[in-house]
Amino acid sequence: MLLRPRVLIVEDDAAMGEALLTTLRIAGYDADIARTGIEGVEKLLEGSQYDLVLLDLILPGLDGLEVLSRVRQTPAIAHLPVIMLTARSDEDSEIQVLAAGADDYIPKPFSFENLIAHIEALLRRSALRDSNPLTGLPGNRPVERFLKRCAREHSYFWAAAYVDIDNFKAYNDCYGFLQGDEVLRATGEVLSAAAQTYPHEVLVGHIGGDDFLLGFSKNAPRTDESAAEELDAVLGKVIAGFSDPIGRFYTASDAARGYIEAEGRTGKIERHGLMALSVAVVTNSRRVFQHPLEISSTFVSLKHKAKTISGSAICYDQRRK
Repeated sequence: MLLRPRVLIVEDDAAMGEALLTTLRIAGYDADIARTGIEGVEKLLEGSQYDLVLLDLILPGLDGLEVLSRVRQTPAIAHLPVIMLTARSDEDSEIQVLAAGADDYIPKPFSFENLIAHIEALLRRSALRDSNPLTGLPGNRPVERFLKRCAREHSYFWAAAYVDIDNFKAYNDCYGFLQGDEVLRATGEVLSAAAQTYPHEVLVGHIGGDDFLLGFSKNAPRTDESAAEELDAVLGKVIAGFSDPIGRFYTASDAARGYIEAEGRTGKIERHGLMALSVAVVTNSRRVFQHPLEISSTFVSLKHKAKTISGSAICYDQRRK
């Protein structure tokens, strides 16, 4: 599945490496393996996006501590959770590994049930660190990871809906940032409620400010017609769910008038319509993407188009490739 956490195993023992690969895949993880420390560093730096690293301490050439040091010194991957696996079970080794920057430490031999429990606990802690502090939704890093996975996925269906709140800045300037924060929380709740009706995997992310992302994936061919229909149904619920409560964030007079007045950059009073949603939707149903930047640039053009439409609007990428 598209949204499965991706784990890199760095283990030189062939039997242990295969056992770990099999265990993780059965447990629902997308697992990859490197047989040396050098290979592990190369895989981490080549652009493949991992969510966690299982790192053996004793490796030929570049050992586990040296690999860990390179990870922590490289900004692009420094945030990665790392679990160190080692045959050394003494307290001094544990202190050395944790002091070097490992997030967890599991001495060999271990049960695979114990390993999976440690992985799940560490991924939960990592997700909390990656959450937007205002809404509690996954933030920039999970969204970035999702888009990178989309760029690698050419067979199974995925869709990404970039959601922007029109006229939010004017509302924030007029009503204050505390009320603006309430709007953002309410928007997150609307998106989460709509996402719960999607029968497959979905990510509800808060990129920052008034920008959100819904990431959809389905274990079906990318041209599957039912996938598009399910997507349409969820996005319809997003628009309806946002329209219903939005009036309560305005005074009765502003809501009845249909606009607010706020001072613009030139000092003049300007009129701004009530808040609405512009939704830019990119899928791989008609074409495939090779890089997340292609997806992001498509968002930009679609969002501009959506903002030219009065009220809430959904614009789909219709190009073929």
